[in-house]
Amino acid sequence: MRNVVQSLFDLQEMELVLTESRILHSALPPVSMQRLEQKIADSRREIGANFLKRYDSLRRNGVGVAREQSGICNACHISVNIGDLSRMRRGEMAWTCPNCARFLLLEGVPG
Repeated sequence: MRNVVQSLFDLQEMELVLTESRILHSALPPVSMQRLEQKIADSRREIGANFLKRYDSLRRNGVGVAREQSGICNACHISVNIGDLSRMRRGEMAWTCPNCARFLLLEGVPG
């Protein structure tokens, strides 16, 4: 699950950079933006359709993936139950925030 959530987090970062670039450079897109668009397309092809569908749904309202730090979801700022975090780390539970339903990128879990 770590690899999928990390891939979604990386995709989200690239999409945010692209959006900011389009705002700052609204004229013809420079070559670097075209490369970024291609990298985003390549990344999307590597991620499972079910994960992408949920991610895209979450992204319509902001972020789709948030980091967990010290048991707190950085999107909704609500504490995640330690039992849930343990089950996520063991792979017994999806890596999602029980409060806001965003994907959670857990800290301290090796890739």
